Amino acid sequence: MLKQSVIYLPVSILIVVLANYAHLLVLYIDMFYTFVNIQLAPVFSSSGTGVMIRKVLTLVMIPLVIAAIPALIYRLLKGRHMPYFFHLVWFLWLVIVLSKVLIR
Repeated sequence: MLKQSVIYLPVSILIVVLANYAHLLVLYIDMFYTFVNIQLAPVFSSSGTGVMIRKVLTLVMIPLVIAAIPALIYRLLKGRHMPYFFHLVWFLWLVIVLSKVLIR
């Protein structure tokens, strides 16, 4: 518990100091999600089911693609799997979902 508290305080300070950059990061991730969603629109039908499948597929694939970039670099440099890969994927998924929920 103490270790988590020691980590929690500096990360909170960093977020407050770098809030503008964190906001830009969330904005760019959201813009990338929107861009991919629009680009996939011609592939799927415009019915309710097609739109839902497109949004779910985009929501599943975007965090994986974004997290795969540093994971591949780590794999090339270290020769093993990147630690906390799935944590990063879940974090990115949560950022996208919360940005969509809070924007609407």
